[in-house]
Amino acid sequence: MHRLIAILVVVLACAHAVTATTRPDGPSYEAVVDAGSSGTRLYLYQIQPEQNGPSVSLLLEDEPDDLRGLSNYVDKPDLAGEGEIGPLLAGLDRFVQEKGISQKNVTVSVLATAGMRLVDLTAATQIYDSVRRAVVKRGYPVRQIGTVAGQDEGIYAWVDLNYLKGNLRAGQDTEGIVEVGGASAQVALAVPSAGDLGEAVRRVRIGELEYAVLSRSLWGLGQNEARRSMVNTVIAEGFAQNPCYPNSTLPDFYYTAAKSRQGQASLQVSGQDANFSVACFDVYSAVLQKVSASPVNQFPIVRFQSVPGFDTSRFVLMVSFYYKLRDWDLLSEQRPDRALLAEVFRRCMGVDAWQTVSALQGGGSFAQNACANATYLYTLIFSGIGLALSSSRV
Repeated sequence: MHRLIAILVVVLACAHAVTATTRPDGPSYEAVVDAGSSGTRLYLYQIQPEQNGPSVSLLLEDEPDDLRGLSNYVDKPDLAGEGEIGPLLAGLDRFVQEKGISQKNVTVSVLATAGMRLVDLTAATQIYDSVRRAVVKRGYPVRQIGTVAGQDEGIYAWVDLNYLKGNLRAGQDTEGIVEVGGASAQVALAVPSAGDLGEAVRRVRIGELEYAVLSRSLWGLGQNEARRSMVNTVIAEGFAQNPCYPNSTLPDFYYTAAKSRQGQASLQVSGQDANFSVACFDVYSAVLQKVSASPVNQFPIVRFQSVPGFDTSRFVLMVSFYYKLRDWDLLSEQRPDRALLAEVFRRCMGVDAWQTVSALQGGGSFAQNACANATYLYTLIFSGIGLALSSSRV
């Protein structure tokens, strides 16, 4: 979600620019906490007023592996501030003190996405109150704390991508985004007109230009939520072995397949009760169809294929897909769909395939779900029941 954060800070910088004549005392600073569904990160930006508009620089990027998301504090909301945000603020304290920056000159925002959209209002309010107390306690002004709407999340990512690529100018084509997080997936692209797409399309004005942007956030299609649905489907269908995990002959070895939404309990898969096969694609196809068509989404994933302009748009695949290619050493491949598919079959199938998969870059918890996640991403992005994108368009 840090792309959303970057564009938010650019917007904030514009607000600073408007009042730059009354603020001649140098740069201002914005710390934004990305409270994603599967982790929490902090980014510190410096905003320098200039004659032709503000200049925005990233000063600090703190992405610890051991912070698992604000939604994990539903049963203990008063601990959310110090437990989840506190470690990030401690790192921010050290950085600003080292650089001679006063805490009162660093405004903090904490923005959550799909994981917190699932939390009921009472618990969410208590969590955010705890977060606010933690920020104020350390002497930082608060700008915004809360949950970002799903449609906005997709639009921010779309604007940010096209801004960074220089596409937001007259006569220039824009590119769509497919952003797969932990709990939700966002798809956004510019369309010729709203047509019958209704509220799915938002008018976005950038300077003198206006775009009709179709943006949908699809709950349950993040890779963690999709994996939870896959495990539950395998159990419900009575599979003898889970076809989305590689076999392991190690005694008492379990894959941590998915966290429960209640506390820290996990869905587990025994390594000896797993045997990766093509059936994994069938299971994820069923999950994709069921979750995508659920009332909460109201916009089935296959409907994108009939959206005007979709078949000619190019897309950038963000977040999970990038990391998947990186960790499987496939970033340089010209045909990422074929390359990923070939690697899945080469590494994930066979007796004791876990020994091969565990050697992947990242190892540990990443490797445990590597085969399942790769299968899901391929199904979502390239298959006919998903977005049906070709490599030439990504």
